[in-house]
Amino acid sequence: MASQEHKIDHLDQGYNGPIIPHKDPPTPRRLPCVAVANPYALLCTAFRALTFVLIAVGVVALVLSLVFQLLNLKAYVDSAMFTRFDLGTGGNGTTAEVHYNLTVALSILNPNPKRAVVYRSLEAVALYAGERFEYMSFPRMWQERKNRTEIRPSFDGQSPVAAAPSAAFGREKGEGFFNINVKVYTRVRLNVAIVNSVVYSPEVDCYVTVPDPGNSTAVAQGFAATECAHVDDCSLLKNENLGGED
Repeated sequence: MASQEHKIDHLDQGYNGPIIPHKDPPTPRRLPCVAVANPYALLCTAFRALTFVLIAVGVVALVLSLVFQLLNLKAYVDSAMFTRFDLGTGGNGTTAEVHYNLTVALSILNPNPKRAVVYRSLEAVALYAGERFEYMSFPRMWQERKNRTEIRPSFDGQSPVAAAPSAAFGREKGEGFFNINVKVYTRVRLNVAIVNSVVYSPEVDCYVTVPDPGNSTAVAQGFAATECAHVDDCSLLKNENLGGED
């Protein structure tokens, strides 16, 4: 009995032998990306290359947005002349119809000192009393820096009009002058060397007073050259795309 108690007491004593090292659980070995089989290595390389390209494109886009900041275009109506502007009835004898022949000399100024402007599209629209009665499109063109370029939209034909233009026509014919609105819609790029910017879409809004061709007094007074009151602030426009078509 004493022998058993001695053995039990011995178990309660501290262990002064060599330290037993603690073993961490084994961790799975991860092979480097390039050391794996070819398909996985190609995928890793492609991902890294794509990340680099995206970062590079972002930096280039930022630099180009600063380099290609478009100063506001300016526009002027140098002359406008009716050879005909009459109100009649259409073929059915009931619908009011305006008959017109209008020529406008409109100049657009590119104020950018170091950047040419590439006009991808250019369209002039004529409106009377808020209603469009004619439009004309122009081919693509190139405008040098600090350059003033003239376009001459010519509107000829007939168009049905609503009650409001009919009422305005009678009043303005008595005054001898017609109030015409000419809008110009554009899509442009800036050009530096061989590089084109993103696409901007500035719009020009011109209000002009044109003499009635049947009123000799108004014709004698002539047309007063007019600066277009509203041209979109190009720096605030939303760009349509980066790159893309020319």
